[in-house]
Amino acid sequence: MSIVDSTHQSHQTEQSKMRKGFISLDLVQRFLLWLTLASSWFVIIEPAPYEILFITTLVIMLPTGLTFPRAIMPLFLFLILYNLGGAFSMLPVSGKENVKQFFIVSVYMGISAIFFAAVLSDDTERRLAIIKNGYIIAAVLGSIMGLIGYFNIAGMAEAWAPIQRAQGTFKDPNVLSTFIIAPAIFLIQDFLLGRQKWPISAGIGLVIIIAALFFAFSRGAWVSAIMSGVMLVGLMFILTPSPSLRSRIVLLCIFGVIMLVVLFFIAMSFESIRSLLLERANLVNSYDGGERGRFGNQLRSLPLLMESYNGLGPHEFAKKFGQDPHNVYLNGFSAYGWLGGFSYILLIVSTIMIGAKTMFTRTPWQWFSVAVGAPLFFTILQGIQIDTDHWRHFYLLLGMMWGLYAATVKYQNQSR
Repeated sequence: MSIVDSTHQSHQTEQSKMRKGFISLDLVQRFLLWLTLASSWFVIIEPAPYEILFITTLVIMLPTGLTFPRAIMPLFLFLILYNLGGAFSMLPVSGKENVKQFFIVSVYMGISAIFFAAVLSDDTERRLAIIKNGYIIAAVLGSIMGLIGYFNIAGMAEAWAPIQRAQGTFKDPNVLSTFIIAPAIFLIQDFLLGRQKWPISAGIGLVIIIAALFFAFSRGAWVSAIMSGVMLVGLMFILTPSPSLRSRIVLLCIFGVIMLVVLFFIAMSFESIRSLLLERANLVNSYDGGERGRFGNQLRSLPLLMESYNGLGPHEFAKKFGQDPHNVYLNGFSAYGWLGGFSYILLIVSTIMIGAKTMFTRTPWQWFSVAVGAPLFFTILQGIQIDTDHWRHFYLLLGMMWGLYAATVKYQNQSR
């Protein structure tokens, strides 16, 4: 029996059970997976609904819905070493406030990456569609909340835009804006490929996401979004064997750029928007430069971190230098010690390598690999100027890329 026949037969069996009043375990697992992603827009409280649903989904899927192929073992190993370094670094300061919570969150993030890698290593196309749909819905809802706050609808500015930047139900405008980049890329890719089932609703959703991204006024997110889009378009143009698709990509990109320019100039006609935009557009602000600024602190910390093989411990960098490292790689050595710092670097290097291989390999999910790889790569780069070690969406994209890689290895072996 072929794979297609087997899949068709399983779907028929599932439909037969539903007609008889049964709800299959697979259906419950897929619904919980979707709901977990769809709830990820509301993270203003801890634990967030996302955390509770994630643990529930993990428990339900672990016995029968997850496989852990050999291809994702490097991800597992590097995350274990990373958090082991964090445990050693935590011990001398374990009695201080929020230290244990920091370690628990780090371990949880690592588990989430491994979970999503395992999820996509099997039944890849169907689960991809579930994750993609849930993530896009969460991005649109999160963006709407951010815009409600920014425009002070129903008096929500104080709660959802406390620093005059779209923030919504996230704790920081930088997190909201980077969270919604990947769903925007997913929607853009579907338009480029011409496979949007509901183009009007998808177009409205994309405009809402782009608006929230703009009004979050995050310099790093702006650069990451633009470069992710350029990478997406460039790789699709290079990798497609279809001349008609290349023409479609060029035409839609020209149309999209024109629309963005028009919307930008409309926004700039408002004084409040223009003044904040000009302030945020500076490459170096007052809190960045100088000996005691962000970059000065990073340079001053290097000799200390080179001497501290066990790191400084969670939150200790801010206590010694007055602010967080704003660099996930420095933070790796500061909060996770040499073991954690070097493990994180190895994780990032190996992720870039397997990501490149996955994106350039012909598979049924190659285009989606490109759509995941583009925002993931620039989130990795963004770690140079902000601490991303506790960003949920970073670990989501990280796990998705390793899961797609594992599925690609399996697909190649089956083809041979």
